[in-house]
Amino acid sequence: MLDRRFAMEGGVPDRTAAAIAVDVSLDALRREPDPRRAVIAAYAAMERALSGAGLGRHRSEAPMEYVRRVLTEQTRAPEEVRTVTGLFQVAKFSQHPVDEGMRRSAIAALERIRAATARLA
Repeated sequence: MLDRRFAMEGGVPDRTAAAIAVDVSLDALRREPDPRRAVIAAYAAMERALSGAGLGRHRSEAPMEYVRRVLTEQTRAPEEVRTVTGLFQVAKFSQHPVDEGMRRSAIAALERIRAATARLA
């Protein structure tokens, strides 16, 4: 599915790539039953999609810095990007519970990012 989205002749515009990455991330959030694994899978799917679209990470960037930079540049939705990356940090690196409310927060933030991307396109 993802490969076909990026298989366009000459690649895809950056904003289109960002929109596709958000859609892939939303799919992962909704598909995984466990909220913690869902948030982690969504973030990983987004990073793979962005990288696959030619918006790869700079050598000096950590994964969090990378996704923040690309999404903020392409969507102009910095608060929503901070929400998504913050939820990922909690899910991936802490022992704090990750519940359905956090999943819903991630979905809502990604939907706002998608709307911001559409307005800019």
